[in-house]
Amino acid sequence: MSRMSLRIADIPELDLRGFAAPEPFLRALAAADALGAGAAVCVLTPMLPHPLLAALTERGLRWAAEERPDGGASVRIERPPA
Repeated sequence: MSRMSLRIADIPELDLRGFAAPEPFLRALAAADALGAGAAVCVLTPMLPHPLLAALTERGLRWAAEERPDGGASVRIERPPA
């Protein structure tokens, strides 16, 4: 599945905003590590997760983060196709 073929509605969303640190970071990394080639997940976090973004980059994963009006963030994480 190419990046362009993934529709937003097809991407699972994981809401981590109700958890205390470091739980959002740990759960987001677990979800990212479980992704198959070409798969994606969107995580909602209580703030823009700079340490998570660095960890995703170190793992070779693609991500796009967007701050939300409530102060949280939406982070789309994708494992590149094989």
